[in-house]
Amino acid sequence: MAMRRLLVGTALLMSVVVGAALRPRPAVASDNLQYIIPAALGGAVLVVLVIAVIVTEHKQEPEMDFADRLPPPVESPHRIHWAPKCPPTADTLPLLCW
Repeated sequence: MAMRRLLVGTALLMSVVVGAALRPRPAVASDNLQYIIPAALGGAVLVVLVIAVIVTEHKQEPEMDFADRLPPPVESPHRIHWAPKCPPTADTLPLLCW
């Protein structure tokens, strides 16, 4: 029982000492322009660099190599065709033909 009281007393004393020694300072606003201006300029330069890298990496159009690997479509002779595959008539180019 005495050991338990000693342990509780020591823990209480240590918590008071640590709580008093490590008390955080109140937060205050900083108006140090010597830190604010370089941080803002550094952030702006970083954003410009990221945008420049993205633009230079994606400058070319993506290649459509997957479309080249597809087999050509099989057309049946009794199928309806759209205008690019229809021959022109005397009047105009038809929208559908078969």
